[in-house]
Amino acid sequence: MHRRRLLQQLASGAAAGLLGSIGTFAAHAQTAFPGRAVRVIVPFPPGGSSDVIARLVCERLAKAWGQPVIVDNRPGATGMIGASTVAKAAPDGLTLLMTVSALVQAPSLYAKASYDPIRDFAPISELASAHVVLVAGPELPVRQVKDLPAHVAKLGHPLTYGTYGQGSSAHLQMEIFARVAKLPLVHVPYKGENPLINELLGGQVALGTISAAAAAQHARTGRIRPLAVMGSTRSPLLTDMPTFGEAGFAGLERDGWFGLFAPAGTPAAIVEQISRDANGIVADPALRRRMAEIGIVFKGTSPAAFAELLKVDQAYWAQAIRDANVKLD
Repeated sequence: MHRRRLLQQLASGAAAGLLGSIGTFAAHAQTAFPGRAVRVIVPFPPGGSSDVIARLVCERLAKAWGQPVIVDNRPGATGMIGASTVAKAAPDGLTLLMTVSALVQAPSLYAKASYDPIRDFAPISELASAHVVLVAGPELPVRQVKDLPAHVAKLGHPLTYGTYGQGSSAHLQMEIFARVAKLPLVHVPYKGENPLINELLGGQVALGTISAAAAAQHARTGRIRPLAVMGSTRSPLLTDMPTFGEAGFAGLERDGWFGLFAPAGTPAAIVEQISRDANGIVADPALRRRMAEIGIVFKGTSPAAFAELLKVDQAYWAQAIRDANVKLD
């Protein structure tokens, strides 16, 4: 798979030759920080999108700061293990967190959350976003998402749909879609995207939520048909494919994000410097083009803007989780 190969290539360090020089974006960085090695905790296994983004950014931060910036993978409990480690770290900017929307979801999914996503972290930057796409397998004779309700009513029984995990953003948004569309759907969680795609192709599951890059790749073969895009905008990889909102189904407008955090109480000057330097990296046009090929849209926001996004997201996902009655413990 093209996306998987490129992720592995970037994660292995070969991206340096592909992406070229970033330039002198951090020429004005404060020499007092960091002064020694910085650790960036990724609360997921190596090789995934969050890990790749972290390694790309960390490699360039290390060059800018003249200090090692080390990626430390701490997977488990929907990202809570790694996030809790950062929440308890010294607020000096030397221990950071690179994570995804699960940061604000996990406390509602687990009865005993080990952190508060608003109180325990200092947001640095929303570095990137990515689209998730609802697709139909080859056995499902539906071309547009608006045709699903009539098709399921004609069948007289629920349709199965797969996601990359119980309690994931895709799972929660599909539960919203099922309520809005009054669709009887049965969730089948998979351990990752590849097993889900294999079962979609084999007809074992009728619908699935996969990355825009995977959806675009398989759409070219005609074996998997994209139906609608989750989030507020269309995917640049599937410009002809409407969002759920455009197709008439409201409530699925939240975008999945990749963000950088420090522990709460980290001095504002350090947070602002890290944000400025990281945003300079993701603003590089060559890097943006390369990552867009695998469906990752680099952004870069201020700490204040990211903090506002977190408040909105926390309320949205908490409501979605209550409505879906999803618990992971």
